[in-house]
Amino acid sequence: MRRLAITAVLLTSLLMSCAEEVTTSEPGVLDGVGRLPGYDFWAPVTLPDGGELELPMPEGGPVGPRVDGNRVLLVGDSILASTAKRYGNEMCEALKPLGWQVAVEAEPGRFAPFGVEVLERRIGAVWDVVFIYLGTNFDGNEESLRKQFVRMFEVTEGVETVVLTTGVFRNSQRTVNNVIKETAAQFDHVRVLDWSSVAKLKGVTGKDKIHLSDTGRSILAQTIARALDYAPYREASCLDPRFRDDTGINQQSTTTNP
Repeated sequence: MRRLAITAVLLTSLLMSCAEEVTTSEPGVLDGVGRLPGYDFWAPVTLPDGGELELPMPEGGPVGPRVDGNRVLLVGDSILASTAKRYGNEMCEALKPLGWQVAVEAEPGRFAPFGVEVLERRIGAVWDVVFIYLGTNFDGNEESLRKQFVRMFEVTEGVETVVLTTGVFRNSQRTVNNVIKETAAQFDHVRVLDWSSVAKLKGVTGKDKIHLSDTGRSILAQTIARALDYAPYREASCLDPRFRDDTGINQQSTTTNP
């Protein structure tokens, strides 16, 4: 019995060592462990109507293999906030098993200047990857929007940055997405993730065609998980946000304040 107990301890220690000292030889595979169930990024996602969705990738492929650390900051409005720990926690539940330390700094009803505020205050905490989902709230001032995105990308210079396009629930969102793509093209560290191609699919958003359904929140989290892939090492956690003012949710309308 003692020999069996010692063997079990050694086996447990070996498995823990494999989990802690992970390197990625190919997307979705842990060296010495193999592919983890439930994280086959190359498999399509099945939608409620039975259709299949190939998740989009940022330009240049997953960003995880290009960074040295595992801290990821996500900045956005209510679309992203709905996946935060104080709501459904879909984002952290998707990213934590991949080894990421996850901070979701998102609040309802926020416009692009919110992203500048968050990044200027939080960038000093040292992040390896930044995701930005803003522009759903747009007042029609294209020049101002462009300046805000340029400023966000200036603040994240030196950090791998992924910016998502917005759902096209009104014509002006095409302008927003064009601004996002054009400004991102000016910065070598910024890559675009085409969320608009996913948001238009049936079942991803609710009745207002803006905010995410339960399925949509899970798909957004999976999309970002695929864009990241595995972190270089596994000391994962769900970090507490500094920005969590949800009063804007009472001011939302289907036209201006998602």
